[in-house]
Amino acid sequence: MDNPKKILFHYTSHEGLLGITESASIWGTNVLYLNDASEFNYAKNLLSNEIKGFCETNPDFKTGTSWGYFFFEYLENNINKLLPSGNYSCYVCSFSEESDLLSQWRGYCNDGSGYSLGFTLSSMQSCVSRAGFVIKPCIYDEKEQINAIGELVRKASDRFVLEVGKTGENWDAKSKYIAADILIDFIQLAPFLKHPKFEEEREWRIVANLQTNKVTSLIKFRPGGNMIVPYIEIQLPITEESLIIHEIYVGPSPDREISMASVELLLKTKNVICSKVNCSTIPYRQL
Repeated sequence: MDNPKKILFHYTSHEGLLGITESASIWGTNVLYLNDASEFNYAKNLLSNEIKGFCETNPDFKTGTSWGYFFFEYLENNINKLLPSGNYSCYVCSFSEESDLLSQWRGYCNDGSGYSLGFTLSSMQSCVSRAGFVIKPCIYDEKEQINAIGELVRKASDRFVLEVGKTGENWDAKSKYIAADILIDFIQLAPFLKHPKFEEEREWRIVANLQTNKVTSLIKFRPGGNMIVPYIEIQLPITEESLIIHEIYVGPSPDREISMASVELLLKTKNVICSKVNCSTIPYRQL
């Protein structure tokens, strides 16, 4: 069981810190627009491999000759061409158990312009649950990942056998219905599956799954590198209208003391409750 006093850290830039202290909220980005597109492909490959192995060992889903095989082929095709949906979308916000990690500074903060903001797990769980979202640690262990994907495949196959059977009666309509449900399950699972090489990040994620046509007012947009990026605002812990940040780390900087002083002044001006401002212990050099 996770310790509710555990501190999770969100790495961000100057602009991010200013926006967070102004709005008492944090951004969740549409999962299809994350900086590293390979993340979603990693989960897709896990699913594809699991489906292939399942079809090779189960007669009712024999490769190329059964209705079950064509069902899984249809499911894979829909996942591989997955595009932003007018009906359903998933938003992600990342945290780390590590407060002062070089790879995170390099990934999120440009040349001495970053911060990691620490929030207690219990306070984040309260905010997230009220909004109907989830916050969980990412899965890095390959065996655990395969088990989770395998459970998804078994769920799909069980439903296909129960609702369609070997005859393939109404195959097309029923397959679309089942595949739509499994697609949602996959989108909910995929953001938590990360390549083992990133395990040092010890990442947690808030994942918000939304029926887009019912929550259009929540979705906002910001400029990205080469496209417009959809995001939502996620409320952070507050008390009596004051944002609560457990602690803040100022990233590697050539001006440590003055950087810390400016953060402390910002917190005082914005009436943010924060017990401590720390400075990164990593020696500064251009990241």
